[in-house]
Amino acid sequence: MKVLELIKQLKTMPKDSNVLHLWDGEARTGIELVWLSRDGDVITSDYEMVCYSEGTRPKDSPTEEEDKNWETKQGGSDEETREE
Repeated sequence: MKVLELIKQLKTMPKDSNVLHLWDGEARTGIELVWLSRDGDVITSDYEMVCYSEGTRPKDSPTEEEDKNWETKQGGSDEETREE
């Protein structure tokens, strides 16, 4: 799906609806973050999700070398890094 297709579908839905992700047969996680990855894909995520691949991370996040287990965190991409 491309961003334009997603926007068209979202425009037909109630604007105050929650956005969830279907995983393992159930809507198990809310979408809390959206970013453009280093690889050029739009990524959605919940908080406290580990992202191993550098290409999947936002441009301003640490590289794999800087933080192998970069984790999404509430507060935006500048604050999403958590040292382990």
